[in-house]
Amino acid sequence: MTLEQIIGQAVPVAILKRALDTDSLGHAYLFSGEEGVGKETVARAVAQELAKRKGGLSTLQVLGGEGSIGIDEIRSLRQQAALAAAGSTVWLILDAERLTIQAANALLKTLEEPVAGTHFFLTTTKLQSMLPTIVSRCQHVQFRRIPEEEICRWLAQRSQLSPEDGQIRTIAKLAQGSLGRALAYLEGPLLQERKAIIDKLIKVPRASYAAVLGLSQSWPENREKIDQELDVILEWHRDLLAVKNQLDLPLYNPGYERELQEISALYSSEALFGLVETILDMKKAIAGNGRIRFCLGYLLLMMKRGALT
Repeated sequence: MTLEQIIGQAVPVAILKRALDTDSLGHAYLFSGEEGVGKETVARAVAQELAKRKGGLSTLQVLGGEGSIGIDEIRSLRQQAALAAAGSTVWLILDAERLTIQAANALLKTLEEPVAGTHFFLTTTKLQSMLPTIVSRCQHVQFRRIPEEEICRWLAQRSQLSPEDGQIRTIAKLAQGSLGRALAYLEGPLLQERKAIIDKLIKVPRASYAAVLGLSQSWPENREKIDQELDVILEWHRDLLAVKNQLDLPLYNPGYERELQEISALYSSEALFGLVETILDMKKAIAGNGRIRFCLGYLLLMMKRGALT
């Protein structure tokens, strides 16, 4: 992907294109922003552009993976950077907040004594976790959430659907500014899993207490997914509040206007506010290793109890 093809990041792209066109590309950049907003993609596009301009000796080196980035990895990077050939070498350090203190200090020496033709691109979703001295040695470029309308157009082009298609608009809303998240919804099972959760939530207000307890017992105890599932439940209840109080706010679930109208009539505003607080409490409890099924059972019973049925 070229810089011209980047979606929704006009400011970072303009900064980098100007630097390339004036042959003033800095030796170190720090790209910060949420997951899936284009940080890695833009860095790779810059490396691609440099390779066109500098010739076949240009290389891209990526330091990714999971877990901490230790001092041995940075020492190896420093040795390779010192031996860089003619052309250009781009080092892409993904999730740079993973640098240990020792590794960050070792990298700092390289950033303070740059080798000609070598460029570093660090990405992070946690700017506050970065060593301040590293941040100060880099040109900081902030990546913002991608506008919903741009995500709609991108999804429509990729799926050959209309930007006004209900599924496209739902995914763009749920993506919350992230193309990566939008793609996961479009091509993976997330949208179907979300629908399955909402189908359960629709039943709760009118179900018997026994049925609600049965629902909680049958809910999968998946600790990796439960936070996302609680987010779906939270967004559903925020939509109920918005519809109940006729607030001019975009819905998280725009395809369920009729159901939201019917179910919001079964709750008072005070009950819905209370449920939102309960959901947030359950998220904290489960994050603190609380039992998933117990927390979900309590939450579903509160949802049933709050309904005026």
